[in-house]
Amino acid sequence: MAVLTLITPTFNRATTLIRCWESLRRQTSKQFQWLVIDDGSTDNTATIMGQLKQQTTDFIIDYYHKPNGGKHTALNFSHPYIEGDFVLILDSDDFLSDDAVEIVLQEWSKVLRHQEIGGITFMCGTIGGDSLAKMPCDSVLSNHIEFRINQKIQGDCCETLRSPVFKNFLFPEISGENFLGEGMLWTTIALTYQTLYLARIIYIVPEYRSDGLTKSGRKMRLRNLRGALLNNELHMNHKIIFRVRIKNALLKTCYSFFLKKNVIQMLKETQHKALVTAVSPFGYLLYQYWHRKYSGE
Repeated sequence: MAVLTLITPTFNRATTLIRCWESLRRQTSKQFQWLVIDDGSTDNTATIMGQLKQQTTDFIIDYYHKPNGGKHTALNFSHPYIEGDFVLILDSDDFLSDDAVEIVLQEWSKVLRHQEIGGITFMCGTIGGDSLAKMPCDSVLSNHIEFRINQKIQGDCCETLRSPVFKNFLFPEISGENFLGEGMLWTTIALTYQTLYLARIIYIVPEYRSDGLTKSGRKMRLRNLRGALLNNELHMNHKIIFRVRIKNALLKTCYSFFLKKNVIQMLKETQHKALVTAVSPFGYLLYQYWHRKYSGE
């Protein structure tokens, strides 16, 4: 019988982990492993997880602590401990609908023999039942590049993957940096595998803020420039629409100027020399603007 591994990277979220655990107790199917990766928490996460494990008899809880390195490093760390056939990343401040595990396993059973399908993506929703991403129809077989990026389908989704596919793609880990967007994973997988998108909400985000990443993401990337450059290079791939490629070329040159790189160095570090050359003057202007805006923060 198939098993789903729910991976929860967490950092100082002891109280919300309890709410997450309560949603797992209500699952109509208990064919899952809850794998919690503590990314260096300094609160009472370890104590809480010990208590939750003692109170749980009908599903597996595995808890591991590691030094703080960011969510992407916690996901990498999880690989050897995954016992399920499929994985779902469940953030520590979110929770699942009561039938989420049952639905995921049912949908995977329908496409299991289609090895070209590496993932099934479901919808995230609010407590009120509104979907965070707007699907054009009930079901789409595509991939992250063609569907999400090129068709501009925005909003958080609930991605599930075959475990071997997830384990095949490690996030780059850069010394001194603790942020790398999950989008790198979905885009990389899209270069090899298809994804089935289903307009069904199984994942609940209690306090969704549509402007949260927009407000904090830029500062975060300016503190993690080398990872940002890797992300920009990936998203200049020729399969991605030109508008997005131009944007990432612009950001790549801007971030490179923050790292004191000149244009010759930039060209040595990219496979998209024409794009980088064309936008580098504008990247320099953007660098000057952001440098003045954020230098005091």
